Amino acid sequence: MRSLMSDLPKRFGIKLPGVGIQDNTELAQYADDVGVESVWMAEGRLTFDAITPMAVYAASTKRVRVACGVLPIFTRNPALIAQTFATLDFLAPGRIILGLGVWWDPIATKVGIDRGTKLIRAAREYLEAIRLLLERREPVTYEGEYVRFDDVFLDHGATGPHHVPIYLAAVGPQMLRLAGRLADGVVLNSSHTVEATRDEVQQVLVGAEAAGRSLDDIDIVQPCTIRLTNDKPTAIAQDKVVVTQFIAQQPHVAGPTGIEPELADRIRDIVGGWPASRSSIVEASKLVPDEIIENIGCYGSDDEVRERLRAYEGAGVDCLYAAADKALIDFLAQGW
Repeated sequence: MRSLMSDLPKRFGIKLPGVGIQDNTELAQYADDVGVESVWMAEGRLTFDAITPMAVYAASTKRVRVACGVLPIFTRNPALIAQTFATLDFLAPGRIILGLGVWWDPIATKVGIDRGTKLIRAAREYLEAIRLLLERREPVTYEGEYVRFDDVFLDHGATGPHHVPIYLAAVGPQMLRLAGRLADGVVLNSSHTVEATRDEVQQVLVGAEAAGRSLDDIDIVQPCTIRLTNDKPTAIAQDKVVVTQFIAQQPHVAGPTGIEPELADRIRDIVGGWPASRSSIVEASKLVPDEIIENIGCYGSDDEVRERLRAYEGAGVDCLYAAADKALIDFLAQGW
C-alpha cells in the first residue's frame, strides 16, 4: 500500500456552486493562479446542473482541473454524456474530470425514472461505454442491460481520443470495489467520519487488487466541510441543518456519519422524505448531537483543522475539496 503521508505538496480543490456563476468566476481564476488542484461542481438534488458552471469555469481558467462530483447517470443517455465531456475537453484539454453517480430515490422515482435493482451493473455499463466512446478508436457496439450502442461514434471530425478520467461516486462496499476495479478515481461522500473513510478506502483497495491494480492507480477524492473558527458550537449549529437533510433524504449517507440507526429513523419520520419543508428539517436537526457534525468535518482553530485534514489524508484520501473563499484557499495552500 502506498505511503499515505508524504512531504509532497498537498492536493486540494474547491467546490463552486451552480448559482452565482459570474461572481464565482473570479474565485475560480484566483484558485487557478495560486495552484489549487481542481474545482468541483455537484449535481443531484434538482438544484443546479453541473455542466453550465463547468463550461464557464473551464473557459475562464488556464491550469486548474474542472470536475463534476457527480453527474447522475440516469439523467442523460451515455452517448450524450460522452458528447458533452468531449466538448468540455475541447474547451479545456486535459483538464476535465467526469464524475458519475447512480443518483438516489425517492427523487429518481418522482421524476419518472426507474433505476432498477442492479445499480452496480448500471454504473459499470455507463463507465465502460462512455470510456469507449471517449477513446474514439472505432465505432462502439455495446450490449448491456442499461446501455445499448450499435456502431456509435463521436463523429465531430477531430482526430485522437479525449483524455477525460472517469470517477465513480461510491458509498457502499460493492460500488467502492467497482471503483477500485475500473475507475480512474473515486469520489467519497462528504458526511463521513475518518473511520468510515478509512474503511471505504480499504474496499477500494480490495477492488483494485482483484483487477491487478493498486491504490496508486486510483485517485481518491473527498469533499469535506472546513470551518476555521473560534466558535465551533455556532459553526456546527449552522451546518447541522444540511447534514440533517442528508440523513433524512439519502439513507446510504446516514450510516457513515456515525449516527444511531434509531435516531436516523426518527429524523426521517419528521422530515418526511423529498422534497421537505425547511421547518421540518430544522425541527429534526434539533435531535442531531453536536459530536456527529464535528466528527464529519474540520472545525476549529488553524491547528485543529490541520490535524483533521491530516487524519483524512491518513485514512487514504488523495485530494480533499471544500467550499472556500480566498482566505480558506490561502490557508489550504500553506499545507497541513
